[in-house]
Amino acid sequence: MNRNPTALILARTLPLLAAIALSLGAGPRSRGPLDIPSIVFVSRRPIAGGVPGFGPRDRAAAPGGRLLVRHDDGRVIGLVPASRFFDVSDPAVSYDGRTVAFAAVTRPDSGWRIWTVDSDGHHLRAVTRTGRGLDEATVGSASPLFRRYDDLDPVWLPDGRICFASTRYPQLAVAGGVATNLFIVDAGGSNLIRITAERNGAEEPTVDPATGRIVYARWWTSRFFASNVDHGGVTEVPARALPGERRSLWHAISILPDGSDMKLAGGFPRRRDLTMAYQPLVLDDGTLVGVTADSLALAPRPGRLSLNVYPGGFAEPIQAPGAPASMCSPAALPDGRLVVSCDPTGRGDFGLYCMARDASALERVLDLPRSLELDAAVLAPRPVPPILAAETTGLRRRMPAEGSVDAAGGTMRFDCLNVFANGPVDFPIPDAPPPHRTTRIRFFAALSHPGSPAGDSATLFHESRVDRSGAVHEILTSADLPMF
Repeated sequence: MNRNPTALILARTLPLLAAIALSLGAGPRSRGPLDIPSIVFVSRRPIAGGVPGFGPRDRAAAPGGRLLVRHDDGRVIGLVPASRFFDVSDPAVSYDGRTVAFAAVTRPDSGWRIWTVDSDGHHLRAVTRTGRGLDEATVGSASPLFRRYDDLDPVWLPDGRICFASTRYPQLAVAGGVATNLFIVDAGGSNLIRITAERNGAEEPTVDPATGRIVYARWWTSRFFASNVDHGGVTEVPARALPGERRSLWHAISILPDGSDMKLAGGFPRRRDLTMAYQPLVLDDGTLVGVTADSLALAPRPGRLSLNVYPGGFAEPIQAPGAPASMCSPAALPDGRLVVSCDPTGRGDFGLYCMARDASALERVLDLPRSLELDAAVLAPRPVPPILAAETTGLRRRMPAEGSVDAAGGTMRFDCLNVFANGPVDFPIPDAPPPHRTTRIRFFAALSHPGSPAGDSATLFHESRVDRSGAVHEILTSADLPMF
């Protein structure tokens, strides 16, 4: 039976627009007890079994939605015309409060791109467009997955540029799909550079307000394990691997704006599962807030979502709320509270709520019917973090080098003070290797193979001696290759 595509799109979109119109048609309302400043957010249609824009499976879902503003007097208005975009996500407000960056799709089947608009709805501009910003113009026929790419999760840097996550650098993640990496571009769309080389995913960037560093969610996992059985010392079969901790989760990583000086941004390292922090948010006192989930890898489905609040950055987390509620998309309010997207009943209907930093005193702000309210950001000026000098032009502009360590540009430094250092008895982290005078350490690279189902292969490319003290200090020529 033939169907009219336009009619299908309208059928999917009109219920959402009608629900929003009910709110938009309501006149000014008196200020309630919450005293919430003006916020910009997205209102999106639900999807089956997940949250649009969340995790590797649904980050580029486009069910339909609008970019809205809730003013401090309770009025809700559209920031851009409803007809301009099919779906929107991830609004971010510039430090002067005058401009909103966001991701959008013009049609259900088009790629996500970054846009900006003035806070009063004027001067809509495209920031990213077709063109990967790499030396090779096309990917070829290696995989149909690479023919489309999405730009998501914009955040303003203190110097006025925009950092965002994108699948335009074509690498397959371990669990399938194209991995995200971080890019930076001028607000006008020029000088596009890539600053990460993650094997499985780098997304949801934010800025530490105290340091100006970029903090993002990184998918920490590998399909390769150390082995004393398999030739070469590495295996993909867990039963043939050496005993050790195996985790697959999203944790928060901090880097300089040029992509260097990578380090863990916060968490509770004594328990790897308690370092989970998707959609990370750093508060002015260094507290790290991030989303955790039933599935720490967020794949194939995240399950119920909750917030981890790590006071001061590195501490045992405060978790909130309890089942059946689900939470995501934390943002900071000027008075120290948080605004979050919350589904209090666990039925998949997210609205906007505010809460204290200690995850208490949850109060509803806004919940439109038959839609999900997500990704709130305060629409007001805020202090500018330190502007950190970026002296590099980003990582190489070539496509991933297939099967070659030599093709990776730049260098990196690996430092470990003592590989023999152990925790207390029954510590949840596996035991360190016993001290030995002839211990050696091996470095493996995950070489890209975009045309293969797994996406990569492992190769041993460096081996060095461990000092008698347990120290390892190596400079390696592989700054653009995932390693383990």
